[in-house]
Amino acid sequence: MDIVAVFKDSLVSTGRFLLTVIPLFALGVILAQLFIELRWLGKLSWLAKPLTKLGHLHPECAGSFAVAVISPTAGHSMLARYHSEQRISRPELIISAIMNALPGYIAQGRSVLPVTIPLIGIFGLAYYGLVLLADLVKSLILLAAGWLILPHPGAGVMPLPSTSAPERPGARAALSGALRDSGKIVPKTLKTLVPLTLAAFLLIESGVFDYAAGHLGVVARYFPVHQASLPIIAARLVSPVGAYTMAGGLLSKGMLGGKDVVVALLVGTLLATVPNIRYLVPYYFGIFGATIGTQLVIVSTLMRVLVFAAIVGVTALLR
Repeated sequence: MDIVAVFKDSLVSTGRFLLTVIPLFALGVILAQLFIELRWLGKLSWLAKPLTKLGHLHPECAGSFAVAVISPTAGHSMLARYHSEQRISRPELIISAIMNALPGYIAQGRSVLPVTIPLIGIFGLAYYGLVLLADLVKSLILLAAGWLILPHPGAGVMPLPSTSAPERPGARAALSGALRDSGKIVPKTLKTLVPLTLAAFLLIESGVFDYAAGHLGVVARYFPVHQASLPIIAARLVSPVGAYTMAGGLLSKGMLGGKDVVVALLVGTLLATVPNIRYLVPYYFGIFGATIGTQLVIVSTLMRVLVFAAIVGVTALLR
């Protein structure tokens, strides 16, 4: 292994990643702070109040979910700030952060459905629906865990800050306040984001994740899939669009049935969870830090694998 080349490639990848993420992150923080300044969170948080009540989460978590519908980065930034201010506990942060990813999975329909439906028809819709179901079930399981292990917000274990607030400021004053607070949050986060992102890409460029992905094809043999569908699974580890295209070709030739295609795509999506960690690591580490970021990656990945495996098993048993 050429260590110098790995380090150079890691620097380039880190620079590209940061040039993409930092503007979105900064914009997300400003947006979140603006919502806070304008007192809009109370009006938006009704979207997630039933979920936060189920998980015994504090109302702040409902507000972050509402913001995550517009910008997941902004929602995560709010959670990181609330935790640093000790307004929410670490279990609440982990549950809420994983739940905040749900709007992003829903939004993926804009890119998945226009490709899958023309290629595999109604089975593309079935596949996307099962992917959404898996992420919804994952969120509900974590909320149920919160209901079991977290005290009710009204129990007084971690009292909420005072709700009394001055009159809502005008747009200019709110923007000024949002920029002022964001100017404190963003630089502090970047001190952690930059070195941890570089460390993550050093692992990526050194081939750690590629090595893991290269051995996942063998694992596919242990799933209830048709032998002819193995190329779909292998393609899904490299390119979702490539997997959809291959699935459409095998389906049109009559080599696979619709259920076989759906199961193969689900297995491919399940196995792609491991190489996809390369994207989660710099993202979560940058916003939440190494300790909480590691816990988020582990919990999110473990829950996704378990729920997807269950859905694959149930789908394979259906006639």
